[in-house]
Amino acid sequence: MAFLKWIHLLALLHYVRYGLANTNNCNFDKQCRCWLRKDHLNVDCSNSGKFSVPTVPTNVYTLNVSHNDILRIRNGTFKNLFQLITLDLSWNHIKTLEPEAFIDLHSLKQLILQNNLLRYDNAVFPTNIFRPVVSLQSFNVQRNSRKNEHTFPDDIISNILTLESFYVDAIFVSRVLSFGKGYSRLQKLTKLFLGHCLLTKIDKNTFVNVPYLEHLQISRCTIRVYNPSALQSLLRMKILDLSNNDLDFGGFSNLVKDTEKMKLLETLILTNTFPYQMILPKLFFYYLGATKIRELYINENWFFNATPEGEHIERLPPTLQYLDFSKNKLIDCRFDMPSLKEINIQHNYLSRFLASESYAPMLENDTSYLLETVDLSFNEIHELKWSVFNNQLKLKIINLSNNLLSNIAFDISLLTKLEMLDLSNNNITIISNMQPKETITNKSMRSKFKEDLSNNLLQCVCKETSFLRWMINHITVFYNIHHYKCKLDSGKVVDRNFVHNVEQVIKGCRDYTVLVICISLVLCLSIVIVVGGLLYRYRWKLRYMYYMTKSKYYRYRPLDTEGLYTYDAFISYSDKEKDFIIKECIPKLEVERNLKLCVHQRDFIPGEEITVNITSAINDSKKTICIITRSF
Repeated sequence: MAFLKWIHLLALLHYVRYGLANTNNCNFDKQCRCWLRKDHLNVDCSNSGKFSVPTVPTNVYTLNVSHNDILRIRNGTFKNLFQLITLDLSWNHIKTLEPEAFIDLHSLKQLILQNNLLRYDNAVFPTNIFRPVVSLQSFNVQRNSRKNEHTFPDDIISNILTLESFYVDAIFVSRVLSFGKGYSRLQKLTKLFLGHCLLTKIDKNTFVNVPYLEHLQISRCTIRVYNPSALQSLLRMKILDLSNNDLDFGGFSNLVKDTEKMKLLETLILTNTFPYQMILPKLFFYYLGATKIRELYINENWFFNATPEGEHIERLPPTLQYLDFSKNKLIDCRFDMPSLKEINIQHNYLSRFLASESYAPMLENDTSYLLETVDLSFNEIHELKWSVFNNQLKLKIINLSNNLLSNIAFDISLLTKLEMLDLSNNNITIISNMQPKETITNKSMRSKFKEDLSNNLLQCVCKETSFLRWMINHITVFYNIHHYKCKLDSGKVVDRNFVHNVEQVIKGCRDYTVLVICISLVLCLSIVIVVGGLLYRYRWKLRYMYYMTKSKYYRYRPLDTEGLYTYDAFISYSDKEKDFIIKECIPKLEVERNLKLCVHQRDFIPGEEITVNITSAINDSKKTICIITRSF
């Protein structure tokens, strides 16, 4: 389906480049536009309000008369247009084609009659009307038939033996569609596209007379019943499009069995084909393994389990390279994918599964898969198993956008070929995990690696300046970095000029840091000065407390300690006053008054420091008597 869109887009670009760029009004009809391409005259008379086909030069190569009000194509309308290759009569009101309407169109290869009022019967399409178009390869008559139970008459179409592509309507409600025997003459008919389509069912007789088909599109036909062997005759089928139908599980199973016979099948499109919740039919991939399937589209359905047998790991066909399992209800998805290069499993419910498991499980032989692109977006993923990508060493693109990830907590260090890691629209505020940061740093120097963090609310605050500097230092890694969202310290969110905003934040945080350091130094210095001043002011009290504490733990304590004080008084004097103490004080106080004195020459403990002895004497005496003399 994607390749058809590309074809249409390329055709449009081709027309714009080579057509409109050199377009002028035609000399023979000012309402038409003409241009030459490779010496071929191309005429475009679309949307010009014409009621009949204009007369054009005989050397015209392509003629577009679409979107007008033409009612009838008369005999000889295209007489002598022997070089005409493409004729577009779509989007008119054509009801009648006269028998010799297409005379002289011997070179015509493409005829477009879609969106007119042409009935599929011999009254509108005379039996021999297409005999002149001996080179016709593509015929589009879709969006014409308004009558049920009719397909394009086989006796008319059978005259176009060169026909390769046929676009036709099919409205069959009460009976089963069947292409007549005349179609069997069209051995070159390889492409069949059903346009205005309404079918209740298809069976083995539907396509029995078009066995040469390689590309069949029966999309938007509301098919509900797929009988067994409905496509068994299409052994040459390469592209099968059954999208936008209403098959049940039984019809799906019948289809799966038919695919085994399509040995040449390369593309199978089952988009929005199954409106009921179901699991994949058993042996689905087994039957496809007998084909040459390269692309498989089973998106926009109601599958909730991608593995038909529970814990069994399903092996994909060895030729399959693209698998689209998006927009389903999957809660479990794991495959052995020997040749798969791209898998799309976006818009599912794989959050819980992927937190501990992988869609590509590790096999016994530790084989690395060939996968290059994986799309896991829109799965409400909060976290991923650390090694989820470790056996996919050829990965180039990982799409994890539109999930709920808050950090890069998975390993990408082994993915040497990784080119894009899309983490846009998640809940990432910073990358705090060191290993992913180191891996990203290494990849930025060795490859074209890009990472997309668009629409994540990154924290542009002072405490995350290390992360912000790392981003700026590796600016080439981050895709579209200038439009990243940034939440400032103030709570304001900015989504433009990310790099400039980050640089301003880093600069502001640097100035703030210097201020904090200066204030801290001043505060510390003030504390030191205050404490030093207090120590100096109370130095004697502190010294006293120090020596008292020291004496308490280290001085000699006599065994007999009667009373609270050992001495009645401690006599402090100079050695020059020794005679006065011995002759006057001791006799008067100790003998006459019966007081006990502490005299250092008699009572101090030998070997102790003098300061300790003095402190102990003061502490053990009721009074301290100082003999104040000049020598003291």
